Amino acid sequence: YILGKNDGTNCLHGGFKGFDKVIWEAEPFISKDSAGLKLNYLSSDGEEGFPGNLDVTVTYALTSDNDFVIDYLATTDKPTVVNLTHHTYWNFSGKGSGDIIQHEVMINSNSFTPVNKILIPTGDIVLVEDTPMDFRIPTPIGKRIDSDYKQIKLAGGYDHNWVLNKAVEGELSLAATVYEPNSGHFMEILTTEP
Repeated sequence: YILGKNDGTNCLHGGFKGFDKVIWEAEPFISKDSAGLKLNYLSSDGEEGFPGNLDVTVTYALTSDNDFVIDYLATTDKPTVVNLTHHTYWNFSGKGSGDIIQHEVMINSNSFTPVNKILIPTGDIVLVEDTPMDFRIPTPIGKRIDSDYKQIKLAGGYDHNWVLNKAVEGELSLAATVYEPNSGHFMEILTTEP
């Protein structure tokens, strides 16, 4: 399969016309415990070079418990590659309040995938212990961001994948948390993925 090279020699975020550049079908909903928006997009077999008809649904919901939930579902009729994510950058301190280096991050992971000079994972899996990549206990994101650690230097900070600790593969489990101590805002990220 030939994919578009929209990031040097690589295909990034789905190619030249990723899912951020397509029109999604949108349907608002209200249920007993939440209200939100359900978005659907069918990526046709061969779109941007990827195999398979990929039917994607993203649901954004605000619950009666004041939780904001983003849920992804994708099905396909051929083996393909898909890694859906939400690329919003959150600053829990509020608009105009500066950077996020004081936000405390916990990542449920004992290892990460190092990258090469063009930020592509090398295929290796490295333990986070005794490195600036260790967020197993809540740690301010800026605490080690100026480290001389090679992976931090290559990426200009954190732009890596962590291999999550999973009790049961495919089961929804905790991936990470973010806490901003001044505002008290807290976010939990759960996933079925590794």
